[in-house]
Amino acid sequence: MGKYQVSLVKGYQVASGLTKNSLFPNGTVNAQIPYFEALGLSLTGFFPATLNIHFDCQKISLSQPTFYFQKVKWHSSVPAEDFKFFTCQLFYKNIAYQALIYQPQIATKVAHFHPHNQLEVLAPYIKNVNYGDTLYIESSSINLQC
Repeated sequence: MGKYQVSLVKGYQVASGLTKNSLFPNGTVNAQIPYFEALGLSLTGFFPATLNIHFDCQKISLSQPTFYFQKVKWHSSVPAEDFKFFTCQLFYKNIAYQALIYQPQIATKVAHFHPHNQLEVLAPYIKNVNYGDTLYIESSSINLQC
């Protein structure tokens, strides 16, 4: 299982609802939670936003999702999307957090695409974490292409 050093970077802030002029004032994650729970994935204990983490490599691929949901129609204004989730641990200041890599599938996603060396992670609330901070992620699903 690989453990990788990553940097926290600012995303589009759509998942959290912090972006201005969004269709999703409470965030996409909050809107999606009931749909994922109905499919068997409880996000209880996770903060309803994603942490965007940047790897120092060219590309990341992921294998063996823990959950894979297809054609999730979670909002009337958005076409159905496919989602993969991968279990992982996130480490910040020597504290381990059980987390999930959150991966809307690019083939069904309509906007807000991330660089190939960045992932979105769902985690419990992490106090005092800031953009630019160094974190570590551990998962057997991560494959780096450097």
